[in-house]
Amino acid sequence: MKIFKTFGVLAALSLFPAAAQQEKAPAKAPAVKTVDGGAVEKKIIGKWAPDPEAVMKEIQKDLADDPSTALPLPLPLLQTMIRNMAVEVRKGEITIHAMGKQTATYRIIKVDKAANKLTLQITDDDGVQEGSATVEEKKDGRKTLTLEKDGEKFVLNSITASEFKKRKNAGAKPPSFPGLK
Repeated sequence: MKIFKTFGVLAALSLFPAAAQQEKAPAKAPAVKTVDGGAVEKKIIGKWAPDPEAVMKEIQKDLADDPSTALPLPLPLLQTMIRNMAVEVRKGEITIHAMGKQTATYRIIKVDKAANKLTLQITDDDGVQEGSATVEEKKDGRKTLTLEKDGEKFVLNSITASEFKKRKNAGAKPPSFPGLK
């Protein structure tokens, strides 16, 4: 399923236990000119949580594109993991907390101030790829961050520090289901 492969950066792969992931040697980043993200980068730095509706739309789109593809996890488990996932963006890195943590690094290669968009060189377990981060500021003060890589979108909403801590703690362990131990 594309969304799970595409967002290695956002650890849609981290939805799976680390033991299930294959180990790969990180690829060396090709030489590119890094630019200062300035005010746009400052807007993406913060604490985020996946937008459940947007994530489910992306999953449904992937299933419609290839109906033979099966979900890697039962839908209720997947929805629980999405509700517990926390994402933290710091200068130069993105960390996803979901059943552990996974960090990717980024370098800014282009800034579009008018669109609040950064073009990024992302280095993660899958190697080095290009992606983007676009932030939208809402009238009520909230922000939405859309990360794109390989044509796939991952939409995140800004969250408070206390919500981040709650999600980070919940995401550190597998979700519990009644009747299962």
